[in-house]
Amino acid sequence: MQLITTIIDDKSPLISYDDTWLPGTSADDSYADQYYLGTFTKNNQTNGKATFSFNGTSLWIYGARRTNHGTYTVQVDSATYSNNNGYSATNEFMVSLFNVSGLTQGSHTVSLTNTGTGDLPYVDIDLIVWQSEVGDTDDELITETVQDTDPRFRYDDLAWNATPSDANFFNNGTGHYTETYQASATLTFTVWETVALFGSTGPLHGQYSVQLDAGQATTYNATTSLPFYGVTLFYADNLGTGQHQLTITNLPASSGQELAIDYALISSAK
Repeated sequence: MQLITTIIDDKSPLISYDDTWLPGTSADDSYADQYYLGTFTKNNQTNGKATFSFNGTSLWIYGARRTNHGTYTVQVDSATYSNNNGYSATNEFMVSLFNVSGLTQGSHTVSLTNTGTGDLPYVDIDLIVWQSEVGDTDDELITETVQDTDPRFRYDDLAWNATPSDANFFNNGTGHYTETYQASATLTFTVWETVALFGSTGPLHGQYSVQLDAGQATTYNATTSLPFYGVTLFYADNLGTGQHQLTITNLPASSGQELAIDYALISSAK
């Protein structure tokens, strides 16, 4: 089997934060530019929790060790890892706060809970990295970029706009967005291994769901304090041989919230 490595930034909707987490910004932290892509998500409330699910064998959670950071607990499936400590007398950035390996290839759920108190209340998340086994050892993984304008993407024509005002921030200068409730777009593709969907997040974005083939739809939240582009909206691997269909649906909680699609990456082992 081949090992593939996937990276998502803290702003990806694949990470679910409870409402005690806050965005780290340069407006209130002079060290913000020391984080991956200049972004991080922070927590200073005891029992504040972030949750993430992935398909693979190994996982790394990156963040910072700082003078006001304290303890946190990580749970992987039913295993609990306590007594982790993010304190450092000198600030350290983009360091591994937690790593687990040797997991059985498959779906796993991870949560990080802040247990810091007193003068050391903080913990943050910068990015998450995981590895998954795909294909055979001798396979070559071929990856293709599918732009939002590719005919393999099908849109509810009246519900989607193909000329976003911020198109210059999108890959290849093109994107599709919708503000219509339950408007959907479908990507039909033939691969064996992986699919990743990218788009934007921001203050005007809301919830959306993704369904792969006949699987259960999963809901995510693309709301962030600032606009971000090229963000991973969905990822899956070990898809199996044949044609696949990915459907993404806008589920805004209020009028005006949008869903924006940029491009997809699909991979096959040959």
